[in-house]
Amino acid sequence: MDNNNLNETPVQDVQETVEQAEQVTYSYAADAEEAVAEGGSKGLSIAGLIVGIASLLCCAFPCLNFILGIVGLILSIIAKKKKAGGPATGGLITSIIGLVASVIVIIVWLVIIIINILNAR
Repeated sequence: MDNNNLNETPVQDVQETVEQAEQVTYSYAADAEEAVAEGGSKGLSIAGLIVGIASLLCCAFPCLNFILGIVGLILSIIAKKKKAGGPATGGLITSIIGLVASVIVIIVWLVIIIINILNAR
């Protein structure tokens, strides 16, 4: 048996093991970075959803409703750009509905005010 061949095999095995360990370490680091980025967008999407729902609940107060709708829309759009899932879509939908509701309430208030001004003459 060749002693030279015996000595080379363990060294090659060690080098292969080190290379595999480096690859595993790098893939775990990439997964951790993705998880941190995903967690941030998940928080934004949930915040957008909560603010969107709050804008729906504040329909009687058009200024507050409009502000909450815009904030919810911005948060949801940022979360969507970071590839967040369902809560971002829900936040986007509730924010848009809240904005539409605020515009409708503002129009109704203006019509009521104009009718009262015209009737007062």
